[in-house]
Amino acid sequence: MALFNNFRGFHFIFFCLIVYSLLFFSGYSFHLEPNIFFSETTFDVRLIAMFLIAEPHFAMTLPILYGYKENFIKKPTQYTYIPLLIVTVGSLMFFQMNSIFLLLFLVANIFHVNRQSGAFLMIQAKTPFQMKMPYEISLHLFTFVCLYFSLILRHHSLISGISLFLLANIMILSIFRLKEGFWPSLRQIIIIAQGYLVFLPLAIFSDMLLAFAIGISIHYLQYLSISWKLCKVGFGFSMKIVLLVLLTYTVISSSALAGFISNERISLIILIPTMMQLLHFYYDSLVWQRKDPIVAEKMLKVL
Repeated sequence: MALFNNFRGFHFIFFCLIVYSLLFFSGYSFHLEPNIFFSETTFDVRLIAMFLIAEPHFAMTLPILYGYKENFIKKPTQYTYIPLLIVTVGSLMFFQMNSIFLLLFLVANIFHVNRQSGAFLMIQAKTPFQMKMPYEISLHLFTFVCLYFSLILRHHSLISGISLFLLANIMILSIFRLKEGFWPSLRQIIIIAQGYLVFLPLAIFSDMLLAFAIGISIHYLQYLSISWKLCKVGFGFSMKIVLLVLLTYTVISSSALAGFISNERISLIILIPTMMQLLHFYYDSLVWQRKDPIVAEKMLKVL
């Protein structure tokens, strides 16, 4: 856990890249042999990533919201009414307009992930703040180009993916040079590249769930690290209780989403964890806002 407490350090950055690499190469084996799927002799990268990091990351919303429980009274519109509206409209769309719902869910997910990449650029690389906006815009553009290759062109290739990755990095580094008058350090370059690694697998793997499981692993680990420290240092929670909450939620949600409870893809069993994920995207825009004095007080202890 000491590694997670120091989310700024290079050891943590290196750890995220190692996990990403392991998932990537394991997933690439799956990609080359698509008939391999969670048998007695192999494991499914998607399920492993879901259970170990994806669902715990979503579960972290619960203790964080408990830590900011006074905001449910001070800001009922943002913390209660809008989430209720999201759940109501989202549930109707999930059952009646599932394709549109999935599209909106995808866009919310992309915005949420790239927004965090921009924040971690500031935290880990300590780049000038004026680089945050162009970096996030470039991440969005890169993501949608990868989606274009994946969904429209139906073209998946390691060479194409690496080419897009290099092009995106060259462009943002050039913008950095033009805006700041100097090139970023090697550490900053590595941290900048992390953001593009997240959605890079979309251009490489034909299985979109596999691509997300591999790429967003960096995001999951970053979120878990800063949230863990927030719960421990900012709120002073018992981390044994937090761990129990994460484990309980993860077991239930992973079982539901993986089809261990029901094989129906449009059902209440799938709706509940999906709505939790959607609320996670929304609440994430609130619980890290340092202009909120309550949030700023807690974040001061973390950052």
